[in-house]
Amino acid sequence: MLNKTWREKTWSDLDQPWDIIVIGGGITGAGIFNMAAQKGLRVLLLEARDFGFGTSSRSSKLVHGGIRYLKNRQFDVVRESVKERERLIRESDGLVDPLAFVFPAYQDSEHETNMMKLGVIVYDLMAPKWQHSNLSREGVKRALPAIDGQNLIGGVRYYDSRVDDSQLVLRVIMDGIRFGGSAINYARVCNLVKSENGRVEGVMVEDASGMLQPTQMEIRGGVVINATGPWSDEMRTNINGQPKLRRLRGSHLIFSQDKLPIHSAVTMLHPRDNRALFAIPWENRTMIGTTDLDHDQYEDETRITRSEVDYLLEAAQHTFPAFPVDDEDIISTFSGLRPVINTNAPTPSKESRAHAVWEEDGLVTVAGGKLTIFRVMAADVLNFCSDRLPGEPKFDHRAPCFIHPKPANRQDATDPDWIMMAGRLGKDVDTFFQTANPDHLRPIKPMPQFWAELAWAAENEAVVHLDDLLLRRVRMGILLEHGGLDKIAAIREIIQKPLGWSNQTWDEEIERYGSIWRKYYTLPDA
Repeated sequence: MLNKTWREKTWSDLDQPWDIIVIGGGITGAGIFNMAAQKGLRVLLLEARDFGFGTSSRSSKLVHGGIRYLKNRQFDVVRESVKERERLIRESDGLVDPLAFVFPAYQDSEHETNMMKLGVIVYDLMAPKWQHSNLSREGVKRALPAIDGQNLIGGVRYYDSRVDDSQLVLRVIMDGIRFGGSAINYARVCNLVKSENGRVEGVMVEDASGMLQPTQMEIRGGVVINATGPWSDEMRTNINGQPKLRRLRGSHLIFSQDKLPIHSAVTMLHPRDNRALFAIPWENRTMIGTTDLDHDQYEDETRITRSEVDYLLEAAQHTFPAFPVDDEDIISTFSGLRPVINTNAPTPSKESRAHAVWEEDGLVTVAGGKLTIFRVMAADVLNFCSDRLPGEPKFDHRAPCFIHPKPANRQDATDPDWIMMAGRLGKDVDTFFQTANPDHLRPIKPMPQFWAELAWAAENEAVVHLDDLLLRRVRMGILLEHGGLDKIAAIREIIQKPLGWSNQTWDEEIERYGSIWRKYYTLPDA
């Protein structure tokens, strides 16, 4: 359980030799950490901000093969991804759930429909499974009440899966800690430690939580892995590495289900450029995304632009004309950066989503790829540096990364609430239900999550700031109007004591959270 005592103990134990130091607490770093810990290696994960702070809490919430990548002939990426998607559905205790996608077919879109029918056949053969189907006009309308019915002749249904991305990161890290690894957030690597011949052999880390002493520490490791995603090139400036990434921004809009009622996800083509986008039912909301644009700035957070808002609204209005949405209907926005390997493709959407691993002056970097294949990336980078690890272990991406909870009774195994929380908390699920305030075991409507999750996360999930809790642990910041600030009194009653915050600290955290939410999770200024 990642409370204040855990943080202090983990920090005090950092000054020891490590087999592996992983820099970056997104899904890539989490996967490496988890896989190395399973082998009994002394592995340390360091995250400068919160776990999942960057790309891994701002994705499209999908574990998917990437059907749109077939158009660019990225067959290896898609094959690898659909196989990993199937493994994660089987292994994740309800955290990764199958999701039906519908591609509506119209009288004037015969070519696109035929291409999609061919694509889903290839998609299923790669899995392998046979789950796609053709839908009648009435079948499409049942799945998508908001869809444009004019000239609609039917559709194609296929399956991917959805996930709470930041919860996936935390679950992989928590189980990695149970396997014997050490991980800490708000521990910023401010420099690389080098030997006399210039090879990287450790890091200088500083406390960014404001809680710990000493504030800086030098740590040595047999292998140092740079898994910082969009900030990989920035870390590589410490060894004079030349830029290799093309940072691409993807932005999303969140609406209520009343404004855009859909029961299945929708694969839609933008009327302006014929590019594929998705409308996804997620946590009782509807999400529209994503854009795919070059992003040249180096910054901790990014936000949607006015042109992206207009682009996504145009797609929604075109696909769902009977349910027109505009600025007033947007509950929240969010944007993330994809760390794509730069091949100088003519447009961002044509860049490959393949990953790469390389070493420079002892620093091993992994970049590119996508959330779905995090275990493939972890195995590749660990096998790449296996000869520098004790016993030269071999790593297999097919190895499970989750420790499965065992239901206390037969009823739990089929209880939707238990299954949901088992996916999020793993082995802690029974403790959660046993210790939760019964009055708080009710949903934060319209979200399916419980109010009790706020107290649990505050006490057990390495929360340092209010935005950690409301934007990444319990997603009130992007799923509720006003970022949940209109419910702040109820939130305070539940979490202030577990966090040990004074009234002054609470006021400071409210101001900090409000500033972050207004700047990065709402509409941009006109």
